[in-house]
Amino acid sequence: MTTFSHSTQLSIFRLFLGFGAILALGQLTGCALVAAYPVTAASVGTTVTTGKSLTDHAASESTGHDCSVMRVFDGQPVCEKRLKPNEVPVQDYSRKQKLVPAN
Repeated sequence: MTTFSHSTQLSIFRLFLGFGAILALGQLTGCALVAAYPVTAASVGTTVTTGKSLTDHAASESTGHDCSVMRVFDGQPVCEKRLKPNEVPVQDYSRKQKLVPAN
Protein backbone atom coordinates (compact mmCIF):
# COMPACT_ATOMS: atom_id res chain seq x y z
CA MET A 1 0.00 0.00 0.00
CA THR A 2 1.33 3.40 -0.99
CA THR A 3 1.44 6.07 1.66
CA PHE A 4 1.68 9.76 0.86
CA SER A 5 3.14 12.46 3.00
CA HIS A 6 0.81 14.97 4.60
CA SER A 7 1.78 17.72 2.13
CA THR A 8 1.15 15.41 -0.85
CA GLN A 9 -2.25 14.42 0.56
CA LEU A 10 -3.09 18.09 1.02
CA SER A 11 -2.07 18.86 -2.59
CA ILE A 12 -4.24 16.01 -3.92
CA PHE A 13 -7.16 17.22 -1.80
CA ARG A 14 -6.77 20.77 -3.17
CA LEU A 15 -6.63 19.40 -6.71
CA PHE A 16 -9.91 17.49 -6.25
CA LEU A 17 -11.47 20.49 -4.54
CA GLY A 18 -10.49 22.68 -7.51
CA PHE A 19 -11.97 20.21 -10.01
CA GLY A 20 -15.15 20.03 -7.94
CA ALA A 21 -15.46 23.82 -7.92
CA ILE A 22 -14.97 23.98 -11.70
CA LEU A 23 -17.63 21.31 -12.24
CA ALA A 24 -20.07 23.08 -9.91
CA LEU A 25 -19.58 26.40 -11.69
CA GLY A 26 -20.03 24.67 -15.04
CA GLN A 27 -23.44 23.41 -13.92
CA LEU A 28 -24.56 26.94 -13.02
CA THR A 29 -23.84 28.40 -16.47
CA GLY A 30 -27.17 27.10 -17.77
CA CYS A 31 -29.02 29.23 -15.21
CA ALA A 32 -26.84 32.22 -16.01
CA LEU A 33 -27.67 31.96 -19.71
CA VAL A 34 -31.40 32.11 -19.02
CA ALA A 35 -30.94 35.14 -16.78
CA ALA A 36 -28.54 36.87 -19.17
CA TYR A 37 -30.60 36.24 -22.30
CA PRO A 38 -34.30 36.53 -21.38
CA VAL A 39 -35.24 36.81 -25.05
CA THR A 40 -33.79 33.35 -25.63
CA ALA A 41 -35.69 31.97 -22.65
CA ALA A 42 -38.90 33.61 -23.90
CA SER A 43 -38.28 32.27 -27.40
CA VAL A 44 -37.82 28.73 -26.13
CA GLY A 45 -40.93 29.02 -23.95
CA THR A 46 -43.00 30.41 -26.81
CA THR A 47 -41.81 27.74 -29.24
CA VAL A 48 -42.61 24.96 -26.76
CA THR A 49 -46.10 26.24 -25.96
CA THR A 50 -47.26 27.47 -29.39
CA GLY A 51 -45.00 25.69 -31.87
CA LYS A 52 -43.94 29.06 -33.31
CA SER A 53 -40.92 31.21 -32.46
CA LEU A 54 -41.03 34.88 -31.53
CA THR A 55 -39.91 35.68 -35.09
CA ASP A 56 -42.83 33.64 -36.47
CA HIS A 57 -45.28 35.54 -34.26
CA ALA A 58 -43.79 38.89 -35.32
CA ALA A 59 -44.02 37.92 -39.00
CA SER A 60 -47.61 36.76 -38.51
CA GLU A 61 -48.66 40.02 -36.88
CA SER A 62 -46.89 42.22 -39.41
CA THR A 63 -48.23 40.40 -42.50
CA GLY A 64 -51.69 39.47 -41.23
CA HIS A 65 -51.02 35.86 -42.24
CA ASP A 66 -50.22 32.75 -40.21
CA CYS A 67 -46.43 32.37 -40.55
CA SER A 68 -44.17 29.53 -39.40
CA VAL A 69 -40.66 28.88 -40.69
CA MET A 70 -41.02 25.17 -39.84
CA ARG A 71 -43.47 24.74 -42.73
CA VAL A 72 -40.54 24.99 -45.15
CA PHE A 73 -39.48 21.49 -44.08
CA ASP A 74 -42.92 20.17 -45.10
CA GLY A 75 -42.67 21.83 -48.52
CA GLN A 76 -45.33 24.41 -47.66
CA PRO A 77 -45.13 28.20 -47.89
CA VAL A 78 -43.91 29.99 -44.78
CA CYS A 79 -47.04 32.18 -44.52
CA GLU A 80 -50.63 31.07 -45.09
CA LYS A 81 -53.84 33.07 -45.12
CA ARG A 82 -55.20 33.52 -41.62
CA LEU A 83 -58.87 32.56 -41.52
CA LYS A 84 -61.33 34.89 -39.82
CA PRO A 85 -63.62 33.31 -37.23
CA ASN A 86 -66.58 33.31 -39.63
CA GLU A 87 -64.48 31.58 -42.34
CA VAL A 88 -63.51 28.55 -40.26
CA PRO A 89 -65.29 25.38 -41.44
CA VAL A 90 -67.58 23.99 -38.74
CA GLN A 91 -68.64 20.37 -38.33
CA ASP A 92 -72.34 20.07 -37.47
CA TYR A 93 -72.56 16.80 -35.58
CA SER A 94 -76.34 16.94 -35.31
CA ARG A 95 -76.80 16.46 -39.08
CA LYS A 96 -73.47 14.74 -39.91
CA GLN A 97 -72.84 17.34 -42.58
CA LYS A 98 -69.85 19.64 -43.00
CA LEU A 99 -70.91 23.28 -43.11
CA VAL A 100 -68.74 25.87 -44.79
CA PRO A 101 -69.79 29.48 -44.25
CA ALA A 102 -70.94 31.32 -47.38
CA ASN A 103 -68.69 34.20 -48.38
